Amino acid sequence: MNTTTIHVKIDTKTKIEAKSVAEEFGLTLTALVNALLKQIARTKQLYLSAEKEEPTEYFKQLMREADEDVKAGRVISFKNPEEEFRYLDKLIENDKKIKHG
Repeated sequence: MNTTTIHVKIDTKTKIEAKSVAEEFGLTLTALVNALLKQIARTKQLYLSAEKEEPTEYFKQLMREADEDVKAGRVISFKNPEEEFRYLDKLIENDKKIKHG
């Protein structure tokens, strides 16, 4: 991959806060900046808002339902992708058995 370096001057507080947000997303600050720049290049748009966004009622309802599913034990989680793929393979195999008797 052909890459270049960009040097950005930013106040220390903003850098620390942005790095913290990046880490919450599981990203490095570099990855976060890369994602932002790629999005701007792809969409030719930049959204900046001083207002805090509020989720829609529909989204809030979905989150409540998801919480209920977790509490009721109706959620399957996996430790790694391979475990998930094995589970899906078993579902597919069982589905084939049911369809083909």
